[in-house]
Amino acid sequence: MRLIDYPTAIAQQQREFLREEQHVRRLQEIVNRHTAEIDTQIAFDSDLRNDAQRKAKRIELMRSPDRQRAWANLQMAQDRRAEIEIDLSLLRNQFSVLKLEMRETIALRELQVADAA
Repeated sequence: MRLIDYPTAIAQQQREFLREEQHVRRLQEIVNRHTAEIDTQIAFDSDLRNDAQRKAKRIELMRSPDRQRAWANLQMAQDRRAEIEIDLSLLRNQFSVLKLEMRETIALRELQVADAA
């Protein structure tokens, strides 16, 4: 990739990161909604008499397929977001290295010109 291509590539990667961040937030809201539903269900269950019973019921309710799928989706999206962030950092670092190499080339040429004069 040429030096001039990096800003566009970095911007594209940032947009992809933003989209994944938005996706994570939507999934987090779903998980939060599930958690709130469980908390409400437990709070209004008069059969649950102590903390141990409430904790057991919470674990039982958290094992439902929908809730497990919501958690799995959130974790996969968080992992994907982390991968995109790593790729974004790599692009930025590659851009920085390329700029440093260009500066070194310019400095060497200037030194050669100065020595030749």
